[in-house]
Amino acid sequence: MQLRTAAGRITGRGTGPGAEGSPLVVALHGGGYHSGYFDVPGHSLLDVGVAAGFEVVALDRPGYGGSDALPAGELTFARSAEVLDEAIGALWSERGGARPGVVVVSHSIGSAIAVHLAARRPEWPLLGISLHGVGDRSPAHVVDAWHGVPPDAGPVELPAPQRRALLYGPAGTVDEEAVDAARAGVAPLPLAEMLEIVDGWPSTYVRPAADVVVPVQYTLAEHDGLWIVDEERLAAFAGAFTSAPWVHARIQGGAGHNLDHHRLSRAFHLGQLAFAAECAARR
Repeated sequence: MQLRTAAGRITGRGTGPGAEGSPLVVALHGGGYHSGYFDVPGHSLLDVGVAAGFEVVALDRPGYGGSDALPAGELTFARSAEVLDEAIGALWSERGGARPGVVVVSHSIGSAIAVHLAARRPEWPLLGISLHGVGDRSPAHVVDAWHGVPPDAGPVELPAPQRRALLYGPAGTVDEEAVDAARAGVAPLPLAEMLEIVDGWPSTYVRPAADVVVPVQYTLAEHDGLWIVDEERLAAFAGAFTSAPWVHARIQGGAGHNLDHHRLSRAFHLGQLAFAAECAARR
């Protein structure tokens, strides 16, 4: 799949048409993965969506997969949201039809961008956003590790042992075969994204969050290695969406940061799709 924007090409992968009346679900991956993050065999949001009657499109954010990269000076969450706003608008023109609208599902840095996207109040009909893998405060050792990357290092690809430790829950929550299969979706992570998520985002997210006027589903994984996880942090982040008509927030037990690849992924994906259906019904 290819979409054209003023900033260049946006690529992605998608399913066939969903059931009549179902919203279009657009998925935005996090840092260090392309759209294949959402299409790991046995843990595919696309496959679960098809079975449940939804059309799901996972886009490659700028600079990932086949999508054109942004110039170095434009590599910010807000600018990425601007480009994706245009891309999803083009997608809606092609595939919207009689659908009620679009629900954006997002992970990690993709969720930070989804907040900026929703805050723009797009011209296409955004019904809601489902966020996971993002928070408002990272552990000190993560911040220090990201700051320790040399500024001239270029895009970063985390070593497999570090990905396993930071992005997945303990034994019993995830099958190692799924961790291995997910490597097909790994992509280099721009240092600018790494630094914005630990430096800029914690102090600035409240501004775009307050401008979100659609429903929000927010999930923080119990064993997320990139964020501080407790009820206080959950409430603080969810409470920033002061203009949203309703917010569903919870800590998901039995999973790590890459929630989509854990043993409970199907249950989690069905919950996201149920949220999408609820957004359509309550619009």
